[in-house]
Amino acid sequence: MTHGTPRLARGAGGALPAAPACVESTRGPEERSARSSGIVGILGGMGPLATVDFMRKMLEATPAATDQEHIPVVVSSIPQVPDRTAAFRGEGESPLDAMIASGRRLAAAGAGVVVVPCNTAHLWFDELEQALGLPMLHLVDAAIAEALDRVPADGKVGLLATDATLASGLYLNRASPDGRRVRWLLPTASEMLDLVMPGIADVKAGALASAAQRLAKAAQALRARGARAIVLGCTEIPLVLDAAAAGAPVIDATAALARRAVAWAQAPQRGDGSESVSGIDVRRGIQDGRGRRGSGR
Repeated sequence: MTHGTPRLARGAGGALPAAPACVESTRGPEERSARSSGIVGILGGMGPLATVDFMRKMLEATPAATDQEHIPVVVSSIPQVPDRTAAFRGEGESPLDAMIASGRRLAAAGAGVVVVPCNTAHLWFDELEQALGLPMLHLVDAAIAEALDRVPADGKVGLLATDATLASGLYLNRASPDGRRVRWLLPTASEMLDLVMPGIADVKAGALASAAQRLAKAAQALRARGARAIVLGCTEIPLVLDAAAAGAPVIDATAALARRAVAWAQAPQRGDGSESVSGIDVRRGIQDGRGRRGSGR
């Protein structure tokens, strides 16, 4: 099976490609049983360091006093998934087949929900969720919800992300009630070229000091133009950028998704053994986004 360009949000700019064919899926008894497992499946490797960071943030968001009180997770971290930005540009292989294969490992291991700690990978979210036959939590929805909590109704929200994430409208044109309420402020073309994309590449290459300098400059430029807070819309960015360096409050999309995953795992099950993914209170049982780490008992 081959898969082409991801389905894009309306109004992302320019003519949109035709939507890809739907991916067939079946939902048998084993998959229905998996949904009630309470196990969070992490479809990672995009990139590897961001996957480890996401796991750490899940631990920090869990109000646990012992090892046994932490959230059960299974992880599939396959860095060989084709580059998402290149695929969006039509310059490389689609990552969808590789993500489906990785996600099916999670389903086989008993995951009841799947999360993908990679923003650009969410361009293939609908097709991936359909193919896996498991519910998924959307990173962008989690980040937008937290941004609206942090910024006044008339305030602008800065966004640092890959050029594919920006050009696709993944955040800007998110077709949800929350998504339509955000007033976005974006980097200029020169800031993307000179600061944001090189900064993200530096993180992937392990050049963290250089990445921190570039991304801090990009964030400070958004703040100078009126951003009341800044969404870190690429999972590499929070590894080197915090509020102090940005000069403004930051909304870490990775941490927002981690909190939503913890809330899903702690939510009461419905009578049919499945869980509701939409409408989760991501702050339930969590204080200031941090819990207590396991004591080792």
